[in-house]
Amino acid sequence: MRGRSRGWGVPVFAVALLLMAGCSVNSTFVYKPGPPVAGGSKLPVKVAVLPFKDGTDNFTDRGSVFSSGHYNIAKAGISATMTALTPELWAKSFAEELAVSGSFRSARFLYSPSELADEDFFVEGTLTKALIGKTWDDGNEFAVSLRALSRSDKRPVWEKEVTRKWKTQSNLYAGCGMGIQCSVDKFHSEHNKAMQGIFAEAGADLVATLAALSGSGAGEGGLPPAGEARKEELVGIGLEVNVANNTLTVVRAMEGAPASKAGMQAGDAILYVDGTPTTGVPVADTVGRIRGVKGTSVTLGVLRAGWSTPRDFTIVRDVIRVGTSAPPAQESVEETIEKILKGK
Repeated sequence: MRGRSRGWGVPVFAVALLLMAGCSVNSTFVYKPGPPVAGGSKLPVKVAVLPFKDGTDNFTDRGSVFSSGHYNIAKAGISATMTALTPELWAKSFAEELAVSGSFRSARFLYSPSELADEDFFVEGTLTKALIGKTWDDGNEFAVSLRALSRSDKRPVWEKEVTRKWKTQSNLYAGCGMGIQCSVDKFHSEHNKAMQGIFAEAGADLVATLAALSGSGAGEGGLPPAGEARKEELVGIGLEVNVANNTLTVVRAMEGAPASKAGMQAGDAILYVDGTPTTGVPVADTVGRIRGVKGTSVTLGVLRAGWSTPRDFTIVRDVIRVGTSAPPAQESVEETIEKILKGK
């Protein structure tokens, strides 16, 4: 965290004193996506996001909090303040943002192209700037370069570079006093907001491009024309989930699917998957753990209204077949983008 003035790193110094006194600070950065797009159209496609590359300058720390300088937060965290915002974290966060937006049939993070299954497109990216200023005057800069490719023929269909430059306001830590965790949380929130802005701009542009492909009736490597029926097949347990009040919550248990047969229902809170807590974990990662190989089982720790303690649901994965029909477009691409931006 940079100093409150150009010549003195007060928050960093205070954190150091507290740590010397044995006090702890939670500096782990966890990305928080924006709200779902209100009234936005859902494109009839599945998207995967692969790990981003590191294209930032080769340094971790330049200058001084007593004068001027920058941290390269992509390569290393800031001691007792914030963990590194690695290229992989950026990719996972973008995948989570796309999933939560509701603009796609599905969106998830994959560690390797070999994991691609029934996705229509996959996104690659390079984190090119991840600078955090050491003083108020140094400023901050985040930048990513993205592109989407058709899974079927590896044909690029979309490219986008997004940059955010800003200076932290001197009143950022107002109200925290000597509450160091409060200052750390506000510091995280500021950079989370910058990432949200980048993802909102990139996501809106991606939606516009894919919507244009759909409108042109693209066939191989594109989207199915409006109104054309499409059947998807995947392996899982048949749950639609989202985050509500910081808790992974069931939106719908598909009728006839393994989860509904096991007794799960809308409103159930999923606290852990195979013993791993879901709190603070990207939705895309949790969904990836729930999905798997047909015939294998997954155990969900579920808390329902009226229950005092969670209960385990062990469910066997199976093929989930959903026949859907993409309805004719009822709004222009410009209207769709506007809704996405307003939703963010």
